[in-house]
Amino acid sequence: MSIRETGFLVYDEQPLKDVVPLIYKAAPEVDEATVAEEDGQNSRASRVSWITPAEPHANEILEGVWPIIHDANSHARWNFDLTWLEPLQFTKYTTEERYDWHVDTLLHLSADDDVRKLSFSVLLNNDFEGGEFELEAGSPGMANRIQTLDMKAGDIVVFPSYMWHRVKPVTSGERHSLVGWVHGPNWR
Repeated sequence: MSIRETGFLVYDEQPLKDVVPLIYKAAPEVDEATVAEEDGQNSRASRVSWITPAEPHANEILEGVWPIIHDANSHARWNFDLTWLEPLQFTKYTTEERYDWHVDTLLHLSADDDVRKLSFSVLLNNDFEGGEFELEAGSPGMANRIQTLDMKAGDIVVFPSYMWHRVKPVTSGERHSLVGWVHGPNWR
């Protein structure tokens, strides 16, 4: 089994559908617009808020998410040394908002730093169009190296934080997701 065969895992039978209402209760009102520019072009347009451990229902959300993260880490044979989870990001994308190709971690940090090792995204709703989640999961010569995920509310994708991924522009409605990053000691 190669890392390309286990580049990411999608839990697509809505394992978190019972947690979705708790996420909406826990997420503070979204008021922070995120527009990041890279080389003069917007690479990200969305609105976010943060679910910290102090938020109501945060522990219940973590109790739903954490076992899936550990299962993915083991099942995909990444076996990363995982230590802690950042506050969770609740994200809303409205029409034409998106997040262009990016990675969630840097591989060249000092020996004292810990790093984001696993990323995950939970889709929270179905009433939008566009906004596809895509991962670059193959070599440039592969015809199907870009994987477009067909997710429903309550589905979760888990992948190493160094994988390139994006959210394509929403064409109608509003896309909601919960995003998280799990840290561990720096790569050895």
